[in-house]
Amino acid sequence: MTGGMSRRTALAAMTFACAGWAAVFVAPELAPLAPALLLAMGRFVAFGVVSLPQLPAVLRADIPWGRVAGHAVTGSLLYFALVALSVRLAGPTIAVATIGLVPVVMALLSNKRGLVGVRALLPALVLVGVGQVLVHLSPVPGPGGTSAVIGTVLALVAVASWSWYGLDSHRLLAARPDLGPVLAGAQGLAAGVLALPAAIWLLATEGVPAQPVRALLVVLFLGLVSSWLAVRAWHAAAARLSPVLVSQLMALETAWGFVFAALLAGALPGPVALIGEVALVAGVALAVVADGRRERALAADHGAPGSSASTARATRSAASRMRDERASSAEECATASSSAHTSNPA
Repeated sequence: MTGGMSRRTALAAMTFACAGWAAVFVAPELAPLAPALLLAMGRFVAFGVVSLPQLPAVLRADIPWGRVAGHAVTGSLLYFALVALSVRLAGPTIAVATIGLVPVVMALLSNKRGLVGVRALLPALVLVGVGQVLVHLSPVPGPGGTSAVIGTVLALVAVASWSWYGLDSHRLLAARPDLGPVLAGAQGLAAGVLALPAAIWLLATEGVPAQPVRALLVVLFLGLVSSWLAVRAWHAAAARLSPVLVSQLMALETAWGFVFAALLAGALPGPVALIGEVALVAGVALAVVADGRRERALAADHGAPGSSASTARATRSAASRMRDERASSAEECATASSSAHTSNPA
């Protein structure tokens, strides 16, 4: 699926994935009479349903079901449950700003170059961090007190949950690129099986929500676009791009959420949030540029076709071969001359 994907296509896939995930934050406004938790569980059941056509291919593949089930929990069910609880206990400002740390945490965890790598990432990380804070800065206070502390802790657990999912799925695809075409389907099937009992329990205890057709359409959209398609795009991008760049691109989820919320409200937010949006997008753009330079430097170091280092090595190798051939020819001539003198003495 991803073998021949260009870097530009991978960037577009990651941008689409973030747009799909961002739609989740405005989905409750599209079906306001349905409980948010029911929409969330319905989304993952729908994720499983739209993954069913891939079931034969999934069963034929050697799926590490333990890890895939872990991804379904940490990247889907547990993560969104923690987000919902955090928003309720700490308020949306603290919760979403804390969860906005995911790109920074993933970048630091996936960085393997030590302090040098951190320094290279620092401008992009600062811009993304400042942008996250400004976008979610709000004069509306949260609950405060112990409730806010517990909510913030849950938000930090959500950050750890999604960061583990993001990095481990990247490692799995790097080790098993053959899973690329079926991994999203496997994760969807696992998420659907895990979410189905919770969805049934919610329907049994709370009943069918008002405006059921609208709620069903929202759930199907979330299952198809925000889950199945977004996860496939995420896997495609993760298989082509470095984990550090992927982590920075995840900040686009906040940017898309900002856009969707503005469209839904029919008005632009204040100047502080707009400045935050610009800073966030600028940080992501800076990360893309820095990663492009890193790729070109690695290509030069490893002698990629067409690189100056490769050309220099090829030139030195050709010169060495020519010297060897000249030396061999001279040696053969000397041997022939010596034989002639020995066979025909003067």
